[in-house]
Amino acid sequence: MNRQLKERRDDAEALWHYAVESGSSTSAAPPEVFASWQRSAHSVPVDLALAPMVEPATAAATFVDSRLGRASRVILDDLRDLSADGDLVAALTDETVTITWLAGGRRMRRHADTVNFCLGGCWSEESVGTNALALAHELGRPSTVFSAEHYAPMVHDWVCYSAPIIDPQDGHSLGVIDISSLWSKFNPSLLTMVRALARNVEYELARDPVAPIASAPPDARGELVLRLLGSSTVKAGGTTVRVSPRQVELLAILAMHDEGLSLDELTALVYGDQPVSATTVKSELSHLRHLIGGAIASRPYRLTGRVDADHVRVLRSLASGDLRAAIDLYRGSLLPSSESPEITSARHQIDVAIRNAVTRSRNPELLYRLSSCCPDDGDVAELALALMAADDLRRGIVAGRRTRY
Repeated sequence: MNRQLKERRDDAEALWHYAVESGSSTSAAPPEVFASWQRSAHSVPVDLALAPMVEPATAAATFVDSRLGRASRVILDDLRDLSADGDLVAALTDETVTITWLAGGRRMRRHADTVNFCLGGCWSEESVGTNALALAHELGRPSTVFSAEHYAPMVHDWVCYSAPIIDPQDGHSLGVIDISSLWSKFNPSLLTMVRALARNVEYELARDPVAPIASAPPDARGELVLRLLGSSTVKAGGTTVRVSPRQVELLAILAMHDEGLSLDELTALVYGDQPVSATTVKSELSHLRHLIGGAIASRPYRLTGRVDADHVRVLRSLASGDLRAAIDLYRGSLLPSSESPEITSARHQIDVAIRNAVTRSRNPELLYRLSSCCPDDGDVAELALALMAADDLRRGIVAGRRTRY
């Protein structure tokens, strides 16, 4: 092993321990690295063992359909070949420093999987502390982080070379290209490589300056249809969009809060007491924004444009006393498998309000329709059967529901 390289590794390890224990910088610490350590100490556990994750399939799908994904096609074969030949791992991220594309040699991929350096892994500073991907994105320039210069010990055996991909339109970082290896394979020329690859992508971005959503009709962009009672369907611009269960929860909650929510408020309403980083939520929102055509604003987070959400319309109909409109919309419970505190509360509110209002009405037609939505509710079926006309041919259907359980 190269003696000079080992000495650098030993120096980095000693430096990390000194900085963590004393909170003081030394002349050996790059200023940007030490500043990042100081920030990381306030939000990241020193013994962090895994990067937080979002749904890998969602992260990958977002990349493929994005402007950055299209522009990056010119370098993907080069990254695959480079990572396979050198047993490295190569990654591309989005603007939340979430990995949306990955390739690597067999052994390095195994190392990467053990720390969630994989599709959907969040490598922002807030998530994992000091690392090259986060520094490149935040500073807007290429960055190398070697061994124990990383804040999290889980990657002290790594060296990472990252370069931001700068949007030619507004100068902001759209994501990061990273090549990583074990520290024993340190090769400074890889930083030059990622810088050159980033420039290639930026050239393609300049040739393709408009994201797909910008060419969509304004009305289609603003139209978001949520059908979340009984089943779950999301449509944006008239097209059904495949979203994850967590993303459906985010949409359902945002639809109930026209005034908008801060990131902390939204996180609490979705996750409750579950430990989750703000970066994870921001990443989910970023992916969701791409999927539905950008119809999510921030500061505060809120849905923009026209939104037609059945659970919101039911609540409004009940509040105004329009029971028939409510029962027309009601097709079952709101996202019945969700454990989100806000969804659970809204689900209970809608179910109880509908049931109480319909049973108090003693209207056989409304009772029959409610029984159709709630076939497991024997009490509703019993009352409907008692009030339906003797010659109503639907009595047999209701009788079957009454005796089903």
